[in-house]
Amino acid sequence: MTLSQALAIVESRKQGADVKLHFLVCGFEPLHLAPLFQAHLLERLPHSKVEVQTGIYGDLRGNVSLAASSSAIAAAVAMEWSDIDPRLGLRSAGGWGEESLADIPVNTLQMFSRLERSLVGLAARMPVAFCGPSLPLPPLGHTIGEQAAVIELELEQQLAAFRLRLARVPGLRIVQPSAIGAPLPLAVRLDPKMELLAGFPYTVPFADALAVALAHVLWQQNPKKGLITDLDDTLWAGLVGELGVDGVSWQQESHSQVHGLYQQMLGRLAACGVFIGVASKNEMSTVAAALARKDFFLKAKSLFPVAANWGPKSASVANILSTWNIGADSVVFVDDSPMELEEVRRAFPGITCLRFEPKDPAKVWTLFGELRNLFGKPLLTEEDSLRLASVRASAHLLANAEDSVSADFLKGLEGTLTFQWEVDAADKRPLELINKTNQFNLNGHRISEGDWLRMLEEPDKVIGVVSYQDKFGPLGRIGVLVGSASGTTIRVLHWVMSCRAFSRMLEHHTIQALFARSNAEEIDFAFEGTDRNQPLQAFFKTAGIRPDASGAYRLSRTSSPQCAALPHRVANIPERTSEIKE
Repeated sequence: MTLSQALAIVESRKQGADVKLHFLVCGFEPLHLAPLFQAHLLERLPHSKVEVQTGIYGDLRGNVSLAASSSAIAAAVAMEWSDIDPRLGLRSAGGWGEESLADIPVNTLQMFSRLERSLVGLAARMPVAFCGPSLPLPPLGHTIGEQAAVIELELEQQLAAFRLRLARVPGLRIVQPSAIGAPLPLAVRLDPKMELLAGFPYTVPFADALAVALAHVLWQQNPKKGLITDLDDTLWAGLVGELGVDGVSWQQESHSQVHGLYQQMLGRLAACGVFIGVASKNEMSTVAAALARKDFFLKAKSLFPVAANWGPKSASVANILSTWNIGADSVVFVDDSPMELEEVRRAFPGITCLRFEPKDPAKVWTLFGELRNLFGKPLLTEEDSLRLASVRASAHLLANAEDSVSADFLKGLEGTLTFQWEVDAADKRPLELINKTNQFNLNGHRISEGDWLRMLEEPDKVIGVVSYQDKFGPLGRIGVLVGSASGTTIRVLHWVMSCRAFSRMLEHHTIQALFARSNAEEIDFAFEGTDRNQPLQAFFKTAGIRPDASGAYRLSRTSSPQCAALPHRVANIPERTSEIKE
């Protein structure tokens, strides 16, 4: 994006009620970076008005503090070597003597420590994207440019340790240096003239690349949830129906290592909570035997369900989506055949179809990068490791119950709900549920991470996180309810529940538990119907929650479901703070 294009985008989007303030933290003059960053944020947030606030020249730490005290919902930090020690920049002359070179590593180590404390405090208030330094060190060493100098290695070691510590802080997201302006070498990133004249160190092309990276790291697309893969010439080389179970391969010695690498990639995705299913035109018995081979790099238990038949791939995909209970727009389909990809794409326009091309290892490597971007998430939670097991349990539950919602059947599940009424700001799972769950969702509204952190500080907040387990295993945290208390009324602003927990009457338990822990006589729901929250609307009907004369959806204590009529055991996690204030 050019600077004029960025300014045109910013000018065209000056109107809008939903203002999202972002803080751009840097020690240099933000000049061209600020409008480029704002323009890319506007592209990521097309329905919002984005404003960018900046700080004071030459004071990176002070600007971090300004950001923490601002009303911004997110912050982007662009740090350069001169922010750590002015002698490492172009605007501070006379600092490359022998005494300075001995003192610089001592000073930078102290500065990294101070800056780390400030950034940790900022991340407790809002999500933070951190990048830097992106520019080369000045020529400090006595060696030629191709040989690393000791002081350069020492400073780079300090930086690496600093970035690693930051990466372990919840809410702090580190921009991958190799991902910024990949075609631009270090020498093309720096604009010495602009740095000396205006205090802005970047060329415009690199400033744009940095702005893109910061915007993308702050506002990441919702990750896909499942991947459906072909087998023949995709998960392995060859046709298992023709070559036999021992004839297909994925090893280096048979020149089919790209298939082994693909298996490893899928195994890594499965470990991160991604559903991996199989849609193959084959005999099921043959496929099962091939997947049972001891040299298979991917654990066969990670594949569920496996659809092997001679019908169209789209029919197998439909069955897998039904088993997972997720939409096609949350799924990636990988096949080596363009015809099969097109057939599935026509049946499911929302699905992402990617071709596996084993004869071109470079394209396979590119595919791995695409999969990482499609499924990547800032943080893994305990629920990611439980997801596949819970889907298997749900499938088993439905297969063994003619009426899965009958009282006797539900009591036989031996289920336990655990309610957590106090949420740690570092725990990202509740916010993840709110922003990714669509079907059992009170109104479809999303919450930014910055707004969520501020909500946790409100004295009248009501937040309940629901966990569930039964004889089939734990589902983890599957529900979140967020609202505020006023007098004898609780106003519920957000209420979501994972589709993995449907048909167990957990929503009834949640309402009963909310009344049980408070003195509220009425719950007022901020309900809005969407084209995807039919399960929530169905619950409202069964619970007798209907709009009154004013159009409000309310439920009184006297009309809520009674504990004796509900099938599961209920427990509460002890709180460190007081109960809801009425």
